[in-house]
Amino acid sequence: MKMKTLLLGVACGFLLSACGGVEEEAVTGEEQLGAVEGALCEGWDSGARRCTFKCTSDAPRWYSVTAGTVAYGNCTQYATNHCGRTPYATCWSF
Repeated sequence: MKMKTLLLGVACGFLLSACGGVEEEAVTGEEQLGAVEGALCEGWDSGARRCTFKCTSDAPRWYSVTAGTVAYGNCTQYATNHCGRTPYATCWSF
């Protein structure tokens, strides 16, 4: 009788685990990338002094130049000259 009870318990446990628990909300790659890129851009008013830009959305990296090289208000123009086109994103970061 004990073996039957044990097997029944294991079977019930297996069925319950197969049903799963609370499902976690799926986060897409774009949402994760947006969170990372958003954290990168703090803004001039927050004390950030590096002109940071990305030429295309699928570019493998961001470029960053100190404020001594790029004056406030010229970050987008600097990035446009560097990329040879309008950049995907520009901002001020630390």
